[in-house]
Amino acid sequence: MDKAVAPLATTLRAAYILPRRDIIIEKGQVVISGSKIVEVGPSLPEAGQGKVIDLGHAAIIPGLINAHTHLELSDLQDKIPPPKSFTQWLGHIVAFRRRQAGRPLDYAVEKGVSFSLESGTTTIADISSTGDSLRILPNFPIRKRVFKEVICFEPEKVAAVMEEAIRELSDFKKACSGRSKSDDLCSAGLSPHAPYTACSKLYLGCALFAQGADLLLCTHICETQEEVEFLREGTGSFATMLRTLNMLGNWKAPGMYPVEYLKAIGALKGHWLLVHCNYLTEKEIKIIGETAASVVYCPRSRKYFGHQEHPFRGLLSRGINVALGTDSLASNQSLSILDEMKFVHERYPALDPVEIFSMATERGAKALRLEEKIGKLMPGMEADLTVIELAEKEGTVYDRLLSPEARVIFTMVAGRVCCDRYGLM
Repeated sequence: MDKAVAPLATTLRAAYILPRRDIIIEKGQVVISGSKIVEVGPSLPEAGQGKVIDLGHAAIIPGLINAHTHLELSDLQDKIPPPKSFTQWLGHIVAFRRRQAGRPLDYAVEKGVSFSLESGTTTIADISSTGDSLRILPNFPIRKRVFKEVICFEPEKVAAVMEEAIRELSDFKKACSGRSKSDDLCSAGLSPHAPYTACSKLYLGCALFAQGADLLLCTHICETQEEVEFLREGTGSFATMLRTLNMLGNWKAPGMYPVEYLKAIGALKGHWLLVHCNYLTEKEIKIIGETAASVVYCPRSRKYFGHQEHPFRGLLSRGINVALGTDSLASNQSLSILDEMKFVHERYPALDPVEIFSMATERGAKALRLEEKIGKLMPGMEADLTVIELAEKEGTVYDRLLSPEARVIFTMVAGRVCCDRYGLM
């Protein structure tokens, strides 16, 4: 019987290695064999294995994690006029899609993947509304957790909606398992869209199914003041929209804030990504702290809509896990998590940049329940890494990493080079 041949090793060297928060290795190296990291440490002439690549005045960091995006909307960049309200923005998107009725969104998803890898993102948490992401993302060498989005405000239709969602998730898993190595890059989730589009029966159905299937759950929550008004008073733009669509029926407002409402209906069990959380009360923060949920903060999307100051610093101080997301190109100028990090660093100069680094790496991995695989550069973990060319300026390595001049030059996912700006490989 032939002996198994060990995969060839590659050694990446750079001025700095940042394997996890608060650890800096100057003149370091990362050794990769196959899809795994086998060694991280100082760069020694005799320690390099296989092909040795010197990345120069750069930092090798864990692959950046985008904990919330909508790749199916990647064709909408600069296509949606500035909205006066969130519901008007939703209306613009619906109108745009109606004009393109029946057109598959493969090209939009592919564009989004390309933008992500080029900007150093190695893992995405993507929301699939149309099903196009679920169908074609298994083809791409990016790590992904794809959430099937479900919308139903009419309890009598929930069973049919859930049945269709479960079928699509099953097809996604089959597509991933049929692509050998890609299988390790794929995982699924379920996403009731938001409290104004998902009734309590749908939220409960998703939560129960996810518990049985060990799936991560995701929802947009506390995103807008209109959402809060809708749940507390049953009035406002969401009520008008649903009434126009004949979806409101005999629904009555629960008279609660959004997170409080999810707890009251018993849907907050299990692992949730609570996306946005722009308008949280103290009571809701306490509720989140008592669950296994993570919050996803989308800094530049929040700015686009003009929402109030985000409470992420208070959440972190309470021990709540907070990750970073870009949202979609319908409300952002790029799908770059590095751009989100730079934005937060500029807006909150007193915030320890290590916290920003952690939200894009370790905390992102924890939010997606992938912390045993990614988020750090350690032997035995997946070789997902990002290389950022540093600015020539004063300050710590983190300050230079988050300066406007810093840029991604190299991206690797599971040992595969996905972006190589200088052709080093």
